[in-house]
Amino acid sequence: MEDYEIRILSDGHTQTVIEAMHLNDHAAIRAAQKFAAGKSFEVWRGLDCIYGAPGNPRPPGLTPAPQQ
Repeated sequence: MEDYEIRILSDGHTQTVIEAMHLNDHAAIRAAQKFAAGKSFEVWRGLDCIYGAPGNPRPPGLTPAPQQ
């Protein structure tokens, strides 16, 4: 299990930060999609942004979160 930080964004700024443990990146991103409920979000594993920041690839098979 790995530690992840989920940042839910509003107008490009962090609105909410959730710290959680997940089995892998895929599970963390799926959980973040549920927490974000349609808002923009980022998922961080340590100092690495694994989802959400420009220029970072998405793991295969994941659809992007709907943007508001």
